[in-house]
Amino acid sequence: PPLKILLLHEGHTTRKQNKTKQSLPEIPPCDKSPWKPKEDLRGKCPGDLKPFPTATTISECASTCCSSDDCISWQFRSDTGCLQGKDVRLGMEKDGVAAWCSDHPPQRWQGQYLIPHKSITQNAQHVLTKEEIRSNGCNEQTWNPDEQIGQCFGLGDVKPKASGSAVECMKACCADEKCGAWQYNKLLGCFYSKGMHGCQGDGNPEKFAPFVGRRKFMEGRTYVDKKGKPWQQSL
Repeated sequence: PPLKILLLHEGHTTRKQNKTKQSLPEIPPCDKSPWKPKEDLRGKCPGDLKPFPTATTISECASTCCSSDDCISWQFRSDTGCLQGKDVRLGMEKDGVAAWCSDHPPQRWQGQYLIPHKSITQNAQHVLTKEEIRSNGCNEQTWNPDEQIGQCFGLGDVKPKASGSAVECMKACCADEKCGAWQYNKLLGCFYSKGMHGCQGDGNPEKFAPFVGRRKFMEGRTYVDKKGKPWQQSL
């Protein structure tokens, strides 16, 4: 392209990159126990991190976690404030502790319970039997794929063979008599299991905003996936 256009384009790119860098929050380093590099705890950590109300900013949340031997992981978002806790696994990691965090920001999902659950019974005009709940949920004429639009947890690993659409995911769950809940996201695929918990969202846009967070690098952890291969978050 002409030099003038090229320079303008490069200038635009530089300004855009600078703007992006300026918008990123500054995380205080932790010299005592360095943060694990090249990752951000931007997804939900269902129930494993607890409120730490005395820290009211990202910087305070990070600094107080750094100085505490009891704190390994922390997150911050405007609606939740500071959350702190012990070590967690991230994304596809399978080594280490049981506590787990999603590696991606909260997103809108489609999904539904096929078993009795309070989210169904609280708003029902009459109490449905477990047979009716499953029958309605497994019928394209009566199902409600928008029943759970916030991410739920406890559904295990992605089901690649059922990840073509929400309908495909629902049918795969319905074909498994032990399956009691499913969720589908176009980018992340299909997930289903005997149940799910910790569902997020409720239509509030703030609930779908990313968290900011870090965790300390722990000696002895291998940070590997279920095949024993090193796993790294994609940012």
